[in-house]
Amino acid sequence: MDGKKRVRLSGAEYRKRAKERDDEQEDTIKKTRKLDDFFGKLDVPSSSGAPSTDDSAVSSSENTLIDVASISKEQAEDVPLVPGVAGVEVQPNPTDQELYEISDDPAKWTIDEFTRDHICKNGANQNIQNDFPKSERIYKDKARQLSRHLFERQLLNGEKVPRKWLIYSKSTGCVFCGPCLLFNSGENQFDKKEGFNDWKNSYHRVSTHENSPTHKLSVLHMKERSNVLGRIDRALTMQLDEEINYWRNILKRVVACVKALASRGLPFRGHEEKFGSIHNGNYLMSLELIAEFDPFLAKHITRYGNPGSGFTSYLSSTTCEEFIRLMGNKVLETIVMEISTAKYFSLIIDSTPDISHVDQLTYVIRYVLPNGSPVERFLKFIPNTGHKSQQMADAVTSTLTELGIDISNCRGQSYDNAANMSGIYNGLQAKIMEISPLADYVPCSAHSLNLVGECAAESSQEACSFFFLLQELYNFFAASTQRWELLQTHFTVKSLSTTRWSARADACKSLRESWNEIHKALVTIENDTQQKRTVICEARGIRLKLERFETALMAVFWGCLLDRINATSKKLQSVEIDITIVIELYEALIHFVGETRENFDEFEKKANKLSFVQEYEKDFRRNRKRKLLPGETNTGEEMQQSGRENFRIHTFLVVIDTLSEELKRRRDAYKLLYNKFHFITNLKNLSISEVEDKAKALQMIYSTDLEDNFTEECLHFRSHCSIKNEEQKSAVSLLKWLRTEGLQTIYPNVDIGLRMCVCTPASNCTGERSFSCLRRVKNYLRTTMTEQRLNDLALLNIEADFLRKLDCEDLINNFAALKCRRRVL
Repeated sequence: MDGKKRVRLSGAEYRKRAKERDDEQEDTIKKTRKLDDFFGKLDVPSSSGAPSTDDSAVSSSENTLIDVASISKEQAEDVPLVPGVAGVEVQPNPTDQELYEISDDPAKWTIDEFTRDHICKNGANQNIQNDFPKSERIYKDKARQLSRHLFERQLLNGEKVPRKWLIYSKSTGCVFCGPCLLFNSGENQFDKKEGFNDWKNSYHRVSTHENSPTHKLSVLHMKERSNVLGRIDRALTMQLDEEINYWRNILKRVVACVKALASRGLPFRGHEEKFGSIHNGNYLMSLELIAEFDPFLAKHITRYGNPGSGFTSYLSSTTCEEFIRLMGNKVLETIVMEISTAKYFSLIIDSTPDISHVDQLTYVIRYVLPNGSPVERFLKFIPNTGHKSQQMADAVTSTLTELGIDISNCRGQSYDNAANMSGIYNGLQAKIMEISPLADYVPCSAHSLNLVGECAAESSQEACSFFFLLQELYNFFAASTQRWELLQTHFTVKSLSTTRWSARADACKSLRESWNEIHKALVTIENDTQQKRTVICEARGIRLKLERFETALMAVFWGCLLDRINATSKKLQSVEIDITIVIELYEALIHFVGETRENFDEFEKKANKLSFVQEYEKDFRRNRKRKLLPGETNTGEEMQQSGRENFRIHTFLVVIDTLSEELKRRRDAYKLLYNKFHFITNLKNLSISEVEDKAKALQMIYSTDLEDNFTEECLHFRSHCSIKNEEQKSAVSLLKWLRTEGLQTIYPNVDIGLRMCVCTPASNCTGERSFSCLRRVKNYLRTTMTEQRLNDLALLNIEADFLRKLDCEDLINNFAALKCRRRVL
């Protein structure tokens, strides 16, 4: 009406098009063959023997489908499947299997096409799960029975191949050849209804039959028929396998990314989970990186990369988190299994607050591997246990119970020297010993050495001033990039640390090596008129302290001591160390400090070469005289000490003596445990009576672990070591030698004693190292991380060796079995 085309059709046009569709559909139906054309009529004999009419067997239509359920099995054998093709028989409907159930007994088989198809497609049960009571046959000499070995064929090279064609009949007690029974005409005893039961000649007869051409032909017929019947199923299976392989290949790449990121403690997720975004995190970025060189993954990401929720891609963060959880559980299970195998273990416990101010209790267990090497494995972090000893003891015992570890096998515990941990009455070590009396407490040897150095540094005012100068020097240059750049042109300075004395050694060493350069830098800053007056005054104050002869002497003296303390501390932090080595290291350090006491002149000579002045501050400063009180008379001139004597007596000797006494006190804490086990590593140097006394004492302490013949075994082991000319070894090296030579079966109690000694920790440094991982994994960007995810990521990062050994296929199988999946895996 306004010139526009009509959009909607008229009613006549709708009817016309509907009629055209109906005619087209009717024409298509006429051209299509009916289903009835594929089936012929059935003449089923009546009960009286007369031929039946079409109405009695089939429907009224001309060519109808046969009702298989209404006829007998014998009648079904004569029914042609396709009209005009003779000899092809009707197969029973799969829904009617209960009418034609195939027995497991070959003697009861009805040999027809249905039976052949069923056996070829599904196989037959050999019935060899139980004994063969009905197979007994009486011979003249004795009664014989079917042997299970008859169902295996031994090849010439010794390999055994199962005879899957041989089937036992429970009803007759005979054996049959399945393929020959189905496809042969019954020429020998194996394919006759009677079966074979000549057990006296069974091996020869069976071997002859399986090598006969008739048997091999029957097996080939069975194989060919099985392939024909399974053709459709095989195609479907291949299609399903292709889909399974596709998704498994995707998951393999996902597992590789998760293992790589978790082993290095890197974060996974970013601000958004989209492929192609620069804020999608390390996990998706790793997949994108692999996709650049992997067309398979690139195609998958293009197709499934950003489908949104409700679609399956197995690239999402949910899949990633599930694999992290599975890997964490697998690594933890492996560690617990190793602990169970080792039997004896020790506890290492420590705590620290994380970035979100949650107190985290680290849980580490030390045990011995089958090769004799000690290992310390991290288990988990326990949050907010409290600082009371009873609270920590409850957390420790409940974790052991949860993991299925018997605390009665605990032989040691190592903590720091805090009162709530090391208290002999109410500390954590006392609570654990109430449960497991053989769990000896060992103070952390590295931490104790730090306390020795700290005590020595605080024993003298001059020593405190020296370390304060080191920190003041670092703070001054680090406060300004210009000053730091000025110093970097020459050397550098190091900061102190309240917990690591290795940092003090580094700071003292850097001061000695760059003494002149630091002095020149201070002078340059002091003479720079562009600097602020406060900066100039601060530089001048540091320079004046640096120009003191006492400062140079302290740098030389402390540099020597800290270098040895630092080297000893690093050795004490090793995992492969035992109590015997700790005592030896402390003894060596005590001896070194004692010799240093007589080397004051040597230190003074080195300081003269380093310092800008050659005399003590006390010598060129005016001595103050004390004002006499009223009524007090001057009895004589007081004895005045020189600067050298004053420094040697009030600083040098004080530091040396404090170090020596503290080292002896800390060493004595390990003497009790050392005296228990040291004789095993020193058998050659002890008399027979001494070995007997010490072995009896150790056997009485560990009466539930060491047998009564432990003394004789030690004497025998002593003779063995003497013959071998074995040098004195530590407990760790001796246990390794014992395991390497395979002598643990000859000296089992010596092996047990060494294992209990070696599994006792000498320090808790592994617990301290786990805090470094805690700070990497739970940083300021990941403060909302759950405790379970924190433990999984920390475990995978710390125990990365186990993570790399995890089987990808096992992980994917566990992932598939975890819950119902949308895709078949």
